[in-house]
Amino acid sequence: MSSTMWYIMQNIQSKYSLSERLIRTIAAIRSFPHDNVEDLIRKGADVNRMHGTLKPLHCACMVADSDCVELLLEKGAEVNALDGYNRTALHYAAEKDESCVELLLEYGAQPNALDGNKDTPLHWAAFKDNPECVRALLESGACPNARDYNNDTPLSWAAMKGNLESVKVLLDYGAQVHVTNLKGQTPISRLVALLARGLGTEQEEECLELLCRAAGRFEIRLADGTLPRELSKDPQLLARLTNMVAQAPTLRSLARCAVRQSLGVQFLPTAVKELPLPETIKDYLLLRD
Repeated sequence: MSSTMWYIMQNIQSKYSLSERLIRTIAAIRSFPHDNVEDLIRKGADVNRMHGTLKPLHCACMVADSDCVELLLEKGAEVNALDGYNRTALHYAAEKDESCVELLLEYGAQPNALDGNKDTPLHWAAFKDNPECVRALLESGACPNARDYNNDTPLSWAAMKGNLESVKVLLDYGAQVHVTNLKGQTPISRLVALLARGLGTEQEEECLELLCRAAGRFEIRLADGTLPRELSKDPQLLARLTNMVAQAPTLRSLARCAVRQSLGVQFLPTAVKELPLPETIKDYLLLRD
């Protein structure tokens, strides 16, 4: 290296502390091409130092680097530390990567941690439609019916995006369909709003059918008896859903809903398997009809 280049590199290096270089390396904003996480930590970089709104562990989860997450945890990164938005690393991992989620949980991450908006990691896994992350969180004790600042549950977050696979997992773990947020919206009505915008696909239609089976009855009217105003944009959808609302639920479908609710929050496929019922009835309870 020429003396001029050496001087330039030394001058750049003096602008950043080891801890700053650490988070820049994790985020792939490299000040120096030969920097690596392990070397920087060995030289004294602080794995728990806040940089702007983020700590190194949060940053590693944002880029879904499970190897880096594991290294930071081994070197003493605080697994439940909050960033500038009161989010834990698990909030970021839940959006991105199952491996990161499992590592954090193994090191004691709180599955029901709340951020500044009372969102849990499960809310974000459901919203981003990462069903394996949803499953990992639920298996570790995440509450399927946690409420955010608007009283929306993870099922509502999944439904508003038509995230079929995440909806399936949540329902398997006893997520409630008959929940209402502060605006009077249910998971079904959140999905209907998506359909009304003309964004519905076959997946969203299947999601609606599944939610209706779990609910036992189709109901999208608000507390004052009116239908969501979004439906006025799609007369054909309005007519179809109005007809569905008018149909009385069957006793069989209401009984299924009641049995599922009585089983509470647990992994329903296991709970239903233990019931002294014919296999066809068990399949019906598990929404497999």
